[in-house]
Amino acid sequence: MALILAMFTVSAAIADEKAFLETLSGSWHGGGQVRLKPGAVPLAVSCSLDSQADGAALNLDGACRAKVVFSRRIGVDLQANGRRYTGSYVGSRRGAARLVGTRTGDTLNLQILWPDKGSGSRVASMRLASVGTGHMRIVTIEPHPQTGEKVVTATIEFTRN
Repeated sequence: MALILAMFTVSAAIADEKAFLETLSGSWHGGGQVRLKPGAVPLAVSCSLDSQADGAALNLDGACRAKVVFSRRIGVDLQANGRRYTGSYVGSRRGAARLVGTRTGDTLNLQILWPDKGSGSRVASMRLASVGTGHMRIVTIEPHPQTGEKVVTATIEFTRN
């Protein structure tokens, strides 16, 4: 009986994650502010994303632009295992990073684990939230390399097309 109950609980958790990920699926556009480094001045950006949920997996692929200053591809690949998420993130000059975290309510709380490029590995955080019907928010926070103070390095609000 315990095995049947455990299987039912796991199935329900997977169904919950599939339903949540589906709220993040679609074509998105939006804007916000991005700091290229924790100590840099924020730049206004406009972004577009295509997102596809496939069961317990999510793929976000798009780009952000800041006038003529820069254009950068952004992407997230996530896989849910219950409420635990793992995957990868692309969007920094540092290269691809690993993502690990969990979901609380309508928000994925993820750690960004940057590759060690000789200056030691760095850890940041990302919140990916479904904020009402047809809205999504991505916020990244990382410690300032000199002070350790937490700095919001990106806040981008999206609306489904």
